[in-house]
Amino acid sequence: MKKFISHLSPLLTFLTLTSFVFSTGCAGPIYKARNNELKTDHADMVTVMDFSKPISINPIEPGWYHYTFFWHKPMGVDFVTKENVPAIRLNSNNSASIIIRHVDIDLDEYPFLSWNWFIEQPITSTKNEKFWWGDDHPARLVIFFQTDSGKKRSMEIIWGNRLKGGDYKYTSLSHHYVARGGTDDLNRWIHEEVNLLQIYHNIWPGPKPAKVMAIGIFTDSDNTNGKTTCYFGTVSMKKQKPAKQL
Repeated sequence: MKKFISHLSPLLTFLTLTSFVFSTGCAGPIYKARNNELKTDHADMVTVMDFSKPISINPIEPGWYHYTFFWHKPMGVDFVTKENVPAIRLNSNNSASIIIRHVDIDLDEYPFLSWNWFIEQPITSTKNEKFWWGDDHPARLVIFFQTDSGKKRSMEIIWGNRLKGGDYKYTSLSHHYVARGGTDDLNRWIHEEVNLLQIYHNIWPGPKPAKVMAIGIFTDSDNTNGKTTCYFGTVSMKKQKPAKQL
């Protein structure tokens, strides 16, 4: 029986995470019970996460949410200075959880998402990351959206294990965009910026975007039973840069 549960546990974790991300009920804390959500003042950039000052994890800071799984321990969370950059360090040892910031940001007004990340220990499993049983990554962002009609959507931006930047993957209802991948850029800070609006339209074609309701960061190794460590610096959303005037 123990062996059976051991094999079943990664599947249960995956199904719970999928349900959390895509089910209105399970994602209640993302769309309901919100407080101190971050709103914009229409400046050119809005800083969603800034770890120059550590946030409280237990109890969680107002405006934030720490999603955990009852059959897996949460990822390790520390606040450090990594190579002169204030950061949050996330490490996983067969564990998973998500640190989430509640926001209210118009994606049409702020189409660019930028962040800094540092991968110290990658996922080395040979399991296929395109399927749920290999769906672990050293660093992930999850973005929650809500359309004008109230439809709820979410997707992830990931550091691929063997997948490369620009790839997309779809894992049982979960959309992923690979911002970077592999081992060439390990052990150094990388500044990343993506056109989130364009990625959103690539996944859900249509004329009208949605509001960003929350952004989460995490690392996980619960499906591959491994270990991984990453760091995140500042996470921001930016406006479209104006066209150069002649």
